[in-house]
Amino acid sequence: MSNFCKHCGAPVNPAAKFCAKCGKAVEESADVPVQPVQPAPPVQQPQNQSYQQPYQQAQPPYQSAYGGQPGAKRENNQLVIALLVAVVLLLGGGIGYYMYSNTAGSDASTYSKVDKKTNDANTKTPAKDDAAATSAPAASGSDLTDFVREKDEIDTAIGEMANRINAHLTNHAGFQGYNGIKNDARAVVDRASNAKDRLNGTSAADPNKKQALLNLLSLEVDRAQGLYKGIVDSQNGGDYSYGFQNGTKASYSFDSANSSFNANYK
Repeated sequence: MSNFCKHCGAPVNPAAKFCAKCGKAVEESADVPVQPVQPAPPVQQPQNQSYQQPYQQAQPPYQSAYGGQPGAKRENNQLVIALLVAVVLLLGGGIGYYMYSNTAGSDASTYSKVDKKTNDANTKTPAKDDAAATSAPAASGSDLTDFVREKDEIDTAIGEMANRINAHLTNHAGFQGYNGIKNDARAVVDRASNAKDRLNGTSAADPNKKQALLNLLSLEVDRAQGLYKGIVDSQNGGDYSYGFQNGTKASYSFDSANSSFNANYK
């Protein structure tokens, strides 16, 4: 009866000390056969088709991708390019014509407006010009006519007051007890002062004329005050001549300035 090697499972002669297959020592007590170890079947390598198949799918024939030969592709591209060029030319021509027509219309409209305005100005008659000038608003400010008249009336009042004083002094040495003449002189002073204040607060169309009138009214105030001062000084026991002399100087200055004013503004 044969034994089996406990190492490799090969049958061993009972008298043998070593296994003829693996060469290891055989123990005598090993009388249970050892199942030999079956070697694993060789692994079959699959064919390398997984790479070839995707590549074949990713690279279809040239003809199937474009529906024709390379020459047909070039012809199709040329046709597409020609169509695109034609569309661009049509669009460009339409846009250019639209911009040109709008510009021409705008220029014609502008010329028409300017030409009409020029014609209106050239064909305007002198009569219409005069009417327009007449209806135009006057310059801002007063023409000071009322103040010129007031200045002349004050000048007349001062002259009349001077004549009354001279007539009084023909028969009297002074003015004691004659308050009527003093009050009339004071009224002329107040009138000239009020006229000057009103003119100073008036907006005048001609500032130079206003300033000349203000100067004349200031001289009017000095003339009237000279007469009033002489009367008051006389009533207080003094000499009336000092006040009258001041009034006379102001009168000379007024006559010169008034002549210049009448020459420039009347």
